[in-house]
Parts: sequence; C-alpha cells; structure tokens
Amino acid sequence: MFDFKTLVSSLLTKNTPSSSVAQSATMLVRDLPEAEYFSAVVEIVKAVAKINADTDLPLKERLKTLLYVDERAHGIHDRLCREYLRNEANTRGFLPTILAYWHELANAYQICLRVHAGAPSGGLDEDIRLATVRGVHHQMRLISWNALRYLRADGSTWQQAYRFYLHAEEAGFARGPVRLYQDSSDEVTAENLLLHGCMLHLANPDNFSQREIVAVDKLLRLLVPTLHLEHQPLAGDTVFAVNLATPDEPQLMRRSMVGKGCRYWLADPLTSRLADLMFDLDLRIPSALAGLGLDLERKEWNVLCEKLSARWSQDGGKSLRRAERSLQSGQVRVCVGFDRIAFLVKVQNGQDNSASTEEWRISDVSATGMGLAYLGKSVEHLSIGKLLLIAQEGSAPLLGVIRRISRQQSDGTKVGVELLGQHPVAVSLSEPDQPDATPASALYITQPNSRQGQRWFLVPTLMFAAGRELILTAQGKSYRIRLKAPHSEFIECIQSDFDTLAKVD
Repeated sequence: MFDFKTLVSSLLTKNTPSSSVAQSATMLVRDLPEAEYFSAVVEIVKAVAKINADTDLPLKERLKTLLYVDERAHGIHDRLCREYLRNEANTRGFLPTILAYWHELANAYQICLRVHAGAPSGGLDEDIRLATVRGVHHQMRLISWNALRYLRADGSTWQQAYRFYLHAEEAGFARGPVRLYQDSSDEVTAENLLLHGCMLHLANPDNFSQREIVAVDKLLRLLVPTLHLEHQPLAGDTVFAVNLATPDEPQLMRRSMVGKGCRYWLADPLTSRLADLMFDLDLRIPSALAGLGLDLERKEWNVLCEKLSARWSQDGGKSLRRAERSLQSGQVRVCVGFDRIAFLVKVQNGQDNSASTEEWRISDVSATGMGLAYLGKSVEHLSIGKLLLIAQEGSAPLLGVIRRISRQQSDGTKVGVELLGQHPVAVSLSEPDQPDATPASALYITQPNSRQGQRWFLVPTLMFAAGRELILTAQGKSYRIRLKAPHSEFIECIQSDFDTLAKVD
C-alpha cells in the first residue's frame, strides 16, 4: 500500500527544507496508485497547501513542481468529479476535496504570478503562461460547481479569475491557444475559459436540474469560441459586460458600465449557433451534441436550447414569468418528497405535525407559484423537480414542485415553487393479477382544486409505463385503468392521465 501519511508528514514538518518540499510533492504524484485515488487527491491538496505556505521556495522550483503535480493529478481528480456527478455509492464526501484541489492550485498559481511580477525570472515564460491559463480554468471550475450546488460564487472567486485573465491580456496571450494538459483533446484560451464561466452564470442555472447544468457546461465548449471580449462598448441586440477591476459578476451591459476594467461581448454569435442547433434538432440530434457524451433525448435538447436562447437575450428571459408576485411573510410547514407526501396525505390528511415551522418562511406568492426561504442547514434533500407539500395555518395544504433553488451565503436558501393545486388526495395502485401485493401510493388533484385547470395524476416513476393497466382504489371504490403517455416527469413521479376501463367489485 502506498504510504501517503509518511510522505505527507515530511511535507507538513516545519523543519523540512524548501527543496525537500518540492521533491516530496513530486514523489507524491510520480507513482499514483489507481486504487487509492481519493486518498491520493486528499494528500495532494495538503502538499500544495504546504507549498503555498512556504515563502522561501524559489519561483522556478515552485512553478515546475506545481505544474508537474497538477499534470499528474488532474486525471484522478477528474475521476473523482465523474463519480460524484453520477452519485455513485460513498461519493458524497468527495465534494470538499474536489473543490479544495482547484482552490489550492489556483492560489498556488496566483502566488507564482505575484512572485514573477515582483522579480521576473528569465526562461519561465511558457510555464507562467500555462500556470495562468490553468488558473483561469480552476477558478471557472469552482464557479461551475457552485452552479451545480445552486450557490452563487462570491466576489473573491470572480476577482481571482479576473486577475489571471488580466495577466494573460497584459502579457499578450489571452487569445493564444494552450493545451491545458498533455492528454487534453483540445486547446483552450484564457478568454474562452473566462467567457465560459460568464455565460454559464448568465444562463441563470438556479432553476435547471443538475443534469441540465452539466449539459449547459459541456454545450458551452462548442459555443464560447464564437465570442470575444472587447475593450470598447459594442452595438448589438444583446451586449454583456464584466468589470475586471471589481469583484462583480458579469451582467447585461448598462450605461454606467464604462471604464478601463470593463470588457464587452455580443451574445449574437452564440445565439445564432444555438438557432442552427435547434434547426438540426427538428430532425435529429446533431453530431456536435451527440459528441458531448450526454444521455439527453432530442426533445430535452430542444427544451434546453430554447431556455438558453431566452436567457441569453436582451431581457434575460425575465418576460417569461407567468404571473406577478406579491410579497408575503409567515411560517409554514413543508414536507419534501413524493413518498413522504403520499404517506401524510393518506394517513394524516396532509398534516405533518413533526415538521418544524422554524425552517421555512414564505417570501412571496403569485397565482401560479410561491417563493419560500429554507433556513435549515441540510439542503441535499432539495432538488429541482421534487414535490413539496406546504401547510400554512388556516389554509388548505398546497402541492407544488421545486422549480428554482438559489443558495445564499448567509441568508438561507431561496426555493421557487410552482403550485399544482390544493387538497391532494392519496390513491392506491395495484397490479390486476397481484391482488394480495402491497399497493403503491399515487397522488391526485381534481380539476376544481388545480391551479392550472387540469387534473393531476402523479404516479411513482418505477410503476409507470404508458399503456399499463392497474387497479386504482380511492374512497373505498376500485377501478381498472390504463395509463396514458406522460405529460411531464418529476424526480420521483410522473404526471399522466388515464382511461377508466371498468369498475371493479
């Protein structure tokens, strides 16, 4: 077994000579064992942190060591990322290490740039260039992974990315292609990487599913090369801007956005490319999308491209809001998840007396939705497409689905809910040829109780199949039904309709 602890302990000893720090870090990644990749990344992060804390390490040795460590370790770090996104068993604890890898290496490269600026060292131009572009990349990965967690990147994350980009611009290689790693299939530029993160942020991903966010992240690899940052304001239908002298996020250009640090870009080339893809999607999934390696169907790609076209337009898709909101405040009890809701509706008439009113607040309401604030610490159970049952004192229980999540650094988590209706009813579903089997629960909202003038029949995902015949039991009566094609899919259930075939005695 590879002895990480002994090796890293030498890195973390105060009396370790500077040359030994670099040498030990190099040894750490030289023969990385495949079977212990998670432990390896944990120890690599510690090693890089030790290098960052060592002020005596010469720039040349520091830079060469960091680039080598990153080169050898990025493959197992990528594996960590892939397994976490697939939600494989025992991967939940990977997240802090995944983020720490990018964070520590970006800090390390920034130190190199500062040392180099204070005392330029000859013969390091290519290494400084690679460190700069990797620095932009690592900062943009942090921003992308914040989006995956519905968390806005703070100003320091953006500002560090801007510093890397400004160095590339001032040194004249912002648009120069660089191969990030020896095994990278494509070359990238500092400009492309920065615009990638900016356009992901401007897609407003807080109401995308994680699957959609991953798709947008990969799609931008195709779209971003059509964009360029300019120093002067541009004329066009949609112009975005970023002020590199401040920690502010990129945004739609405003009249006040002028100054030395401001950069501008037109969204038109990107939306034109989107339009071409959507034209091809009328017939098939184009090879450019198929090559991204995602399992989205043609209809899903169409929906995603339409959303992006709206969000990268002049009003950022704000005009798509269905109804005006009005502010409201108060405590509510909220139950999360299809199975739990079905149980409560069936057994406790929708009243979850065990739920705390301290964790949830109403912030606004509209004819079709509701804004909630979740003050609890554990947010893993919240995801786009999950059902909520909302109970407020003196009001009928409401059934809704999460459409937007925005985590705040210090103000809880904002949850946007589309309301389906009130007074959901629990019904039982069973197989016609298995009368003694335990029935499954489904949820039903009658047309008069619906917010959208249609009845809602929500079936557990594992039980659904178009054309399937089941026995539906409600209020002591049973009917043989046949499920129709799905209307929409949520995380744990599917909305469908059904034909009633016969009453069952």
